[in-house]
Amino acid sequence: MSEFIPQEEKLFKAYGVLWRSYSTGHGRSYIVDNALCRNQDCQTTLKPKGDAHYCVKCDKNYPYKVSHVIDRESVEKIWEGHKTLDWRIYSLELPPTKIVGEDEDENYWIKVKLSEKSGKRMAVIYFGEKKKNQDKTDYSQVFVDFEDEQIRFDKNNKNPMKILCKFTAEFPNSEIRQRKKKK
Repeated sequence: MSEFIPQEEKLFKAYGVLWRSYSTGHGRSYIVDNALCRNQDCQTTLKPKGDAHYCVKCDKNYPYKVSHVIDRESVEKIWEGHKTLDWRIYSLELPPTKIVGEDEDENYWIKVKLSEKSGKRMAVIYFGEKKKNQDKTDYSQVFVDFEDEQIRFDKNNKNPMKILCKFTAEFPNSEIRQRKKKK
């Protein structure tokens, strides 16, 4: 039989009580069956009593949201999601390789990348003047967010309207137009 080890010195509050996680020696982690009293000076293991968690030390009932079993299963699902909050998201809806296109003439160059960031389909358009020692202020980066139908540019680079006269992006539900002010 596997030994159960407290995973971290963290408690998770859900459904009005505290829960703790444990892991087996094989790396599997889970939420323990019994909740803890939410009183910071107590935190005694609660026992099921009728339709509530019961603290023998505080003599207090904490009502179930549904039932002990269903509440614990729900907390387990919420906790599993909590563990993945910092994970990087990869879209399986896009081709696994990045799509890149480039072109240039004697004065200007352009490069377009189609990829994903945080699970969203994005395009990054780089363009600028050709110079021997290329600097961040010599080119623009424009980000096209297909899902939110937005266009953004990197303020650390050259403003795209200092290179372009007009910029138009057409999406299924909207259109964005940017024009240089006439003097």
